[in-house]
Amino acid sequence: MKTDALKYTLAIILSIVNEENEVHPVTFYSYTFIVVELNYNTYYKELLAIFEAFKIWQHYFKGLASPINMVMDYKNLEYFSTIKVLT
Repeated sequence: MKTDALKYTLAIILSIVNEENEVHPVTFYSYTFIVVELNYNTYYKELLAIFEAFKIWQHYFKGLASPINMVMDYKNLEYFSTIKVLT
């Protein structure tokens, strides 16, 4: 899954990878931000893109045996996807 949040819209592409490591797109979703969402900073817009993807395509992910790889272009979201050690 690849996400991208721009100034006014977000775009998400859901793809599969076959045995030869070729990427094939399955579906595409775009969304125009409402007035309130236009004030979000880039970090929250990228998180909104991830949230929308899981909400819209949840029927693809239920019962999936393999992990979901997410490609995003915002480095601060790497912290979101790491495992935290609680003390």
